[in-house]
Amino acid sequence: MNIRSFFGAKAYFIKMFLWISVAILALVVVLSTVVYVNSQNLLVKNEYEANQKILYQVKYNMAFMDQTISNLSKFLYLNSDVTAIMYAKQEDMLEVASHLSKVASSVTSANPYIHSIGIYNRNLDQSYSSGFPLFFKDQMLYDFINSDKALPKLKPIFRDIKKLVNGVTEPEYVYSYFIYETPLSGAKPDGVVIINVKPQWLLENINQINMIDKQKGDHVFILDEAGEYVDDGTNESTVKTWLKTDFLDYRTAHPQADRDGFFQSKHDGTQYLVTYTNVDNTGLTLLKTQPVLEIYKYINSLRTSIIMITVIFLVMALVVSIGISRKLYRPVGTLVNSIMLDRIRRSDKDEVVDEISYLNTVYRQSMEMLDHYDKEKMQYHDVMKHYWLSRLLTESLSIGRSELEGIFKEMRISLELEGSYVACVLKIDNYKEFQHTFHAKDRDTIRFAMINIASEIMAESYANEGLDMKDDHVVLIVSIPEEEDQFQSRIHALIQEAQEHVSRYFKISFTASISEKTSRMQELNGMYNKALDQAMYRVLLGHSSVITYEAVRKNVESKKTGYSKNQEERLVEAMKSSNTTAIEEVLGTIFKEVGMLNYHNALVSIIRLVDAVIETLEAMKVTAAPSLHISSISRNILEKETIAEIHRIIVGALQDSLQKDSEGNANNLNYFLVEAVTEYIHNHYQDPSLSLTSIASIMKISTRNLSKTYKSATQISIPDYINEFRLAKAAELLVQDDLSVYEIAEKVGILNETYFFSMFKKKYKVTPKEYALQRNMTKLI
Repeated sequence: MNIRSFFGAKAYFIKMFLWISVAILALVVVLSTVVYVNSQNLLVKNEYEANQKILYQVKYNMAFMDQTISNLSKFLYLNSDVTAIMYAKQEDMLEVASHLSKVASSVTSANPYIHSIGIYNRNLDQSYSSGFPLFFKDQMLYDFINSDKALPKLKPIFRDIKKLVNGVTEPEYVYSYFIYETPLSGAKPDGVVIINVKPQWLLENINQINMIDKQKGDHVFILDEAGEYVDDGTNESTVKTWLKTDFLDYRTAHPQADRDGFFQSKHDGTQYLVTYTNVDNTGLTLLKTQPVLEIYKYINSLRTSIIMITVIFLVMALVVSIGISRKLYRPVGTLVNSIMLDRIRRSDKDEVVDEISYLNTVYRQSMEMLDHYDKEKMQYHDVMKHYWLSRLLTESLSIGRSELEGIFKEMRISLELEGSYVACVLKIDNYKEFQHTFHAKDRDTIRFAMINIASEIMAESYANEGLDMKDDHVVLIVSIPEEEDQFQSRIHALIQEAQEHVSRYFKISFTASISEKTSRMQELNGMYNKALDQAMYRVLLGHSSVITYEAVRKNVESKKTGYSKNQEERLVEAMKSSNTTAIEEVLGTIFKEVGMLNYHNALVSIIRLVDAVIETLEAMKVTAAPSLHISSISRNILEKETIAEIHRIIVGALQDSLQKDSEGNANNLNYFLVEAVTEYIHNHYQDPSLSLTSIASIMKISTRNLSKTYKSATQISIPDYINEFRLAKAAELLVQDDLSVYEIAEKVGILNETYFFSMFKKKYKVTPKEYALQRNMTKLI
């Protein structure tokens, strides 16, 4: 699917719309839920408070009754009629009846809910009652008298005292208050007064409450201290059983709960709100049950309202989301439309998910193109800059100042138009070894590094530009202030600092040649050529030298054409006498004189010296060492970069020639044979058929004699030397060329890759690839 189909459907717009809508809807739902839950909790709390008010009224009535009866009990306990009965020593039924009548008439008239009054006389072990019958035996009292248990004092006890009606015993429920005194701890009381209260007045209140809330399904129940119900005349046995069990479970599970509280419980599929409170000093607990649905009918109404409001807000959210999404999307849509209309090129990369992805793709492609253009521009800029700097050095340009100023500005050439200029040639030492050691890319990198290092160090004092001449040297064009005369010593010090850095990081050295200064840009070509000519004097001054015109002035202006003739005669005499000490002394003098000549005369003198040495050896019938052979003079002597190296080679060659001559013709023959074999191996190592047998066949000598002679002279067999030389060449190719291991093995004449791997690892202790990686890293450190 391409961007057109997504844009037609406005994928990003739809996402934006959906996210905004979902966010608003989520907010509305969360707020609605919070309102609903808080309303539900608030309503339950309010209902609980209303229920507590009802229970508190009942609780108040019970507390009032308890206080009234307690006061009455204390009054009766001290009443003279009661004490007369309670402490009588003899039983007189007339007096008992008279006293009980007085007490009953005075008490029951003022307190209609008094059921009866009981009096116990311990002296006579007889109990009397103002009710029926007179001699009522209170079983609970007698159980207390005959046991070690303590009878609750002035605390209402709900109990069944039972009554006899027409010969049938029926239940009779009363609240009983006991009052007595014990003279000693653990002793039985001398008398007890019992006041029995009718529970009807309290039960009527509860029944009235139950009748009022009957339509709602509310009930009020009373539990005594033993956890038994006080019978209120209702027939809700299943409800009572469930309520009692759940209440006791709740109190067990919540031992830290308040004496007043509420909880929710379920019975027969109906959820109830149970409110409870404890009546102080009585041990009674009031319970009120109320169906939760009755409470939640208001919540359901509120929930319907909230749902309707949520739906309304949802519709509004959709409308608002569309408006906000359109407003937010408008800049994006306009931008995408503009890009799609203006963008000519299409590619598979345009297949994206939405508009933002499309913009990201276009941006990425645009940045890639800009980066490509920048690289092309920089490459073009570098090429053009190199072109103009190269022309300044290699051509005598006749360009006007205004045109030159425009070129410098456009190419960002840092040279000053005012002042003077100096050309510094930085010539790499041992260039042939440099070529063999480093790959072409590495050579370019090192030349680039030389320019950067030298240019950076030079820039501390002088503006300059560097140029790679793609040969054995690079060039710095340095701007010198017109008034500065001691510039060469300053440049000399800066060049030496650059030499130290290059040597440290790349393990190579270079010789610098500093030209005279010129105030005309057009004369830079001449200064560059003079600097190149000066650089040739490296042969006299040595590697890593910094060459100025003042340093080679004596050589350039020298009128001498060569070394002294008599020194050559002394050398010939020393050679004929095979006096190596004298030879070294004379050669030292000759090379000292050569060091005072100009470059061309010095080269001619060296050739003259070598010719004289060879002629003398021939006259002495002494075979010259290989380095003095006519065929190898160019490679072994004239290609050397310094006369110090040439001096060393000639001294060594003379010593070898004279020493080998004294060892006899046989050794000379062996020497030539070894040299010939070695040179043949060097020239034909790439031939897979190269072997001891093939070389013996070409040399017209038996393999046995050839092998014995070569090993005696070199301490290594011909097959081993072939392998050693091949592996050395392979090691060079691994570092220099981007060839595969198989291609390199083939280039050095080994067709079996496994055999090549085995020999290479045995010699270098690493595989060919590891060797190449290590050498390349070492060169770059």
